[in-house]
Amino acid sequence: MKIRLAVIFMLLGVITPVGGGVVYAALGDLVFEREAGVEGSEAFPPSIFPHWVHRVRYRCYACHPAPFAMEQGANKISMEVIKKGEYCGACHNGRTAFSVEFKNCARCHREPPED
Repeated sequence: MKIRLAVIFMLLGVITPVGGGVVYAALGDLVFEREAGVEGSEAFPPSIFPHWVHRVRYRCYACHPAPFAMEQGANKISMEVIKKGEYCGACHNGRTAFSVEFKNCARCHREPPED
């Protein structure tokens, strides 16, 4: 158990390339950049999906191939569809996991740490 925790904390500082740039996130995290030109997109930082946190609790088949395809760019995720209970909203409904209410925005939408 101590070794597992040490590995997790060690991975927190790994640099992960995403979308041509480099962002700081844990190994395996997915960073969803805001789509330019979408109303309100400049109001929030990118969304960071902590893949390893979810993998600690669930097996791959809990999310793949549905609701998430395993091909990069195949999932057209937006807050509109999440609020309808699709993609992240399938679990982030306030019962299974925290809801996507305004008070929880910063749990996903945050700037990656600088170092």
